[in-house]
Amino acid sequence: MTSTSGTFNTVSSPGSTVGIQAEQVHNSSVYQILPDASPEQKYELGIRCLDDGIPSRARELIEDAIAHGFSGCEARFHLVLAMLDKRSLRDLSQQERDDLANTTAAVHRFPNGEWKRGLEAICELLRALRRVDGDPGPALDKILALDPPQRDKIIRHLDLVLTGGTKDRFWAETHTTAQENRFKGGRGDRVWAYFEPDPAEARARRPLYAQATTVDTLAACAWSTLGIAALAYLGWIVLDTASLATILPVLVVISAGVVAGRTSLEWRYRTQRRLEKDADHLGPRTTPTAANREFSSAVDSAFRHYFDKYGPTDEGRQTWQAGTRGIRSTLATEVAEIYTESSIGVGNVRWLIRHLARRTRKKWDEDTLLDHRRRYSVRTSVKLWFSLSLTTLAISLASLVHSAVDQSLLPASSATLALLGAVPPAVRRWYAVISERRRTIEDFGDYWDELRTRQEEHDRWVSKLESTRPSEKELEAWLNCDKTVLLNSALKHYKLAWRDIIAHAFLQTPASRHTRARVTGGPWRYSRYDISLFLITQDGVREVSVELNFERVSTSGETRNNFRFDAVSSVHVTETSRASYTLELTLLNGPARNILVTLPGTGSFTTGENEDSLSRINLDSAGFTHTLHILEGIAAEGKAWIERDTEHDHGSPPGLKVAAGL
Repeated sequence: MTSTSGTFNTVSSPGSTVGIQAEQVHNSSVYQILPDASPEQKYELGIRCLDDGIPSRARELIEDAIAHGFSGCEARFHLVLAMLDKRSLRDLSQQERDDLANTTAAVHRFPNGEWKRGLEAICELLRALRRVDGDPGPALDKILALDPPQRDKIIRHLDLVLTGGTKDRFWAETHTTAQENRFKGGRGDRVWAYFEPDPAEARARRPLYAQATTVDTLAACAWSTLGIAALAYLGWIVLDTASLATILPVLVVISAGVVAGRTSLEWRYRTQRRLEKDADHLGPRTTPTAANREFSSAVDSAFRHYFDKYGPTDEGRQTWQAGTRGIRSTLATEVAEIYTESSIGVGNVRWLIRHLARRTRKKWDEDTLLDHRRRYSVRTSVKLWFSLSLTTLAISLASLVHSAVDQSLLPASSATLALLGAVPPAVRRWYAVISERRRTIEDFGDYWDELRTRQEEHDRWVSKLESTRPSEKELEAWLNCDKTVLLNSALKHYKLAWRDIIAHAFLQTPASRHTRARVTGGPWRYSRYDISLFLITQDGVREVSVELNFERVSTSGETRNNFRFDAVSSVHVTETSRASYTLELTLLNGPARNILVTLPGTGSFTTGENEDSLSRINLDSAGFTHTLHILEGIAAEGKAWIERDTEHDHGSPPGLKVAAGL
């Protein structure tokens, strides 16, 4: 849950979590690397991770590439950026400081070029920043004189290193650029696509095959054989006289029987099919099983929403709702039945629900929603032919039986009873066999047409998502712009210049009422963030928190807190699961605040993923390590921790002298 301010994810009791509306993992190879990948391929993926805000993964890949021979100046330049991205000098381990020193010692061996000049400028800047009497001016001049690719990368990735007065020289330009770029690339019309679930494959309800079995066919043949034999015997009896008056009824019975059978089959089949289709539009509902009840309910709610959204907005709205209630229910039942996998949620089939709702509205406007009634209407000619042939058959059969009985009472009577007993079951059986075969042909024809239509809509929607969905690099760039704008606003509010800032830290955490998504191997990204900014000055800590609507590029619920260094009682991290962390900040003059930093995933990981790697990536992306380092240092030593960091090199703790020698 969130605090009353709407900016912090606070928990009032152990185990409480922030509610998730939806989450999605997009299958993507953007962060995948093959085991036999070349050093160059690993390096390129490392650069991508660096640009996308995953510096720890970038460091691993670039170091691996360098260790296997890809060790040019450009690789060293980016390795230094990866080591310092979202970190300050105080966050470096001893090993990392040794690596920086080794890089500095190796710079002179690289051929001249922009990458070497950029690396030299970084090393010179770091030397100046680690000395109290160091002057970063010459290094900044070199950085600003670099070509845009190198200069922009340094300014972006060394954000937490370039603090204090060193930032004053280019902060105005940085803020102006961020203000412009946060809306660049059609952000307002594209971010939604990132959080849109990947559409499930196109499906349609597959019709049943003909239900008439071989037994039905054999039974129909048996009853027909009996009926034909009985009719033939009656005919043989009357034909024995060989007169025209006795031959004619036999011919009429055969002809009228054929016509009556065909027309009755047509009439009954069309009537039954129309009733079946009418039943679909009346909306028979199947009771969902315990396994799919929740999904069925969500699908039904989505159908209600989109039928309401795409329905008429005038006085015909009530007529629309009443007239489509049945087909809406039938379609909802179908979708709930054909997507039964536990991995498929309602978000994955919204594309289909929207498509079906729009198509229903189109049929409604074109007056073709009940087109099946025209398709299966019984023609007047069929009714007339059936009535005429049935009447003729009855009269002719009666005449035939009468003639046969006159000539041979007992045999004729027996044949007549056999005929009357065989015809009804033969007709029923043949109707079942023929109508089922005909239904199967029609239903499968409709099925393939429907599936093709849905596949076209699926392909259209996938194409739209692919062309609209922003890249990881764009998302990270937009988020950095948002934080830059927030930082500038905080500086203005507190009337602080960069020379007043000793250190600063951002902590981006999931806000309430959010949706989240990520690509395979990437960090979770949220539709709403809680952004916390900590500004460390000589007088204490300035904290600004705001809820960022990342999709709409708007903020709300801004809160500000100021506290002295000695007011921080303790900082504690609770690992609620292997992939979920809560930061507890306790002040002497107020209650403890629990900030939920990361949320656990669904437990579903692709090849090469696990909870540990995903957790590390998410903490890295959230800026957790640097923020925790600052708050823990303040809680442990107060202002002394800040003053210790600004001492001259000879007073620095062991390990810092290596960085000072860069």
